[in-house]
Amino acid sequence: MKAIAIVILALPAETSAAVLTCQNMVIPMEGGAEYRGMVRNEDYRFSVSIPSGKVGWGVRSPAPFHGFTVFLDGSSEYRKGDSCIDLGVGVRVVLPEDESEKAGAHVAGKPVTIGNRTGVEVINKEVLGNREFWVVTVYVDLPRSSGESDYVSVTFISPAAKYAVNRKTFNKFLSGITFW
Repeated sequence: MKAIAIVILALPAETSAAVLTCQNMVIPMEGGAEYRGMVRNEDYRFSVSIPSGKVGWGVRSPAPFHGFTVFLDGSSEYRKGDSCIDLGVGVRVVLPEDESEKAGAHVAGKPVTIGNRTGVEVINKEVLGNREFWVVTVYVDLPRSSGESDYVSVTFISPAAKYAVNRKTFNKFLSGITFW
């Protein structure tokens, strides 16, 4: 008989699982890695600067690096605030039946510059209670010489009332990413 593990994430009562928020988009990382200043990752071949005075929250060791979340509101406390930037990285798995797909074909959106690469930006409006939020995600494929492909996704969430100010921080974050 095989054992099956079931993980249930409890969301705060005021959070709907159907609406992407800073509170429910990240896996629990409290007590995990804290990134400040310049973050450099050799595995995924990029560097990025955490906004001044903020903390990038990553997973606990010994889990491998798969990104971090920066909360933009107020302090740099974990899961505090309605505005955040989530950077995720990973290896794109292409199954034999998927090989006819071109890199990046999985996402339709507006071309956008992310550091020294071109990615695709998708913007959605979400409503939670009586509050509107903007959710912006930028995707970039990072092909390797081996034929494999890594990816970076950067998701920005902001209440509509704070969007203009927070979007400037997000744009600066994106422009500061360097891939090699």
